[in-house]
Amino acid sequence: MTSKENMELIFQHKQPEWIPHFGDETYSVRDYIVERPIRATGYDAWGCHWISCPDSLGYTFPDIKDVKFSELSEWREKVKFPDLENLDSSSMVEGAKAYTGRDSKLLQYISLNGIFERSHILMGFENLLVQCMENPDEFSEFLRALAGHKISLFQKVYDICRPDVLLYHDDIAMQSSPFFSNDFYIKYIFPHYTRIAAAAGEIGYRYVMHHSCGRIENLIPDWLACGFDGWDSVMPCNDLPAIKRDYGDKIVFIPGMDTQEVLGNPDSTRSDIEKMVVRWMEMLAGDGTGLLIDTNSSLSLNETNEAICLEFIRKHGKLFMDAKKAGEVYIPDYE
Repeated sequence: MTSKENMELIFQHKQPEWIPHFGDETYSVRDYIVERPIRATGYDAWGCHWISCPDSLGYTFPDIKDVKFSELSEWREKVKFPDLENLDSSSMVEGAKAYTGRDSKLLQYISLNGIFERSHILMGFENLLVQCMENPDEFSEFLRALAGHKISLFQKVYDICRPDVLLYHDDIAMQSSPFFSNDFYIKYIFPHYTRIAAAAGEIGYRYVMHHSCGRIENLIPDWLACGFDGWDSVMPCNDLPAIKRDYGDKIVFIPGMDTQEVLGNPDSTRSDIEKMVVRWMEMLAGDGTGLLIDTNSSLSLNETNEAICLEFIRKHGKLFMDAKKAGEVYIPDYE
């Protein structure tokens, strides 16, 4: 069985032959435009400045001093949408040519900085949150325009390399709670998510995944109604056993697992990491379905621990599924 066939079973909520690592077993393409410079200080395609942080493996963060406008009523005048028609796409075209095993591996398109993230990158986080409360209808119109641009971007990428999976990044919550009430998301944000997910499917993406960090457990029913196939990040601040119990037949989970207490902890031992992986496998795939692991150093900021984690997943992903198919709890020999 190929990696692609194995993942297809997971997206169909059937038992795969093994639990895979999503990033390890797929081809990946990143944005057609620069949504953020990843590990170097610089500007994105929207003209926003990003600063590299040496203490975070060089990953960049928005420059909070670089605010493009302060009133939502100004967005039509102030926002310079990147021109998608006259960009040099040669690097993506050439990169796609390297993916010669498309019959055996899925190709995912990782689209960074979704519509909510882009809104606060342009306006500044605190200012955007205040403006949302003062002028929510204008905020929704702003998101409508950003969503339209995103959809055009998805089409451009699909025309170049025909990805199977769209991984749409847009963090919509803190670790303690969402940023807004459920009603606010339902009225002002989720209609645009529904449009994005539907358009991606119409374009040709077979699976549309949403990456959101934070505690979104209370949003899950309405979030699912937007049309997403899976959830990436899946932080432990959520009641994950309950979400798996209630919605496990509808969500493919793509967790970074415990990035803060274990993978990001320099004092974690190999045994700590291995036991964490098995604990998450049992929690989100105790029935043998619906799990793609996607740990990476951009979440934990610890490349050493991530390497141990990936090694264990490669070795034990099939052994775990063999146990599930036999109706058993998996108890490995830890190193």
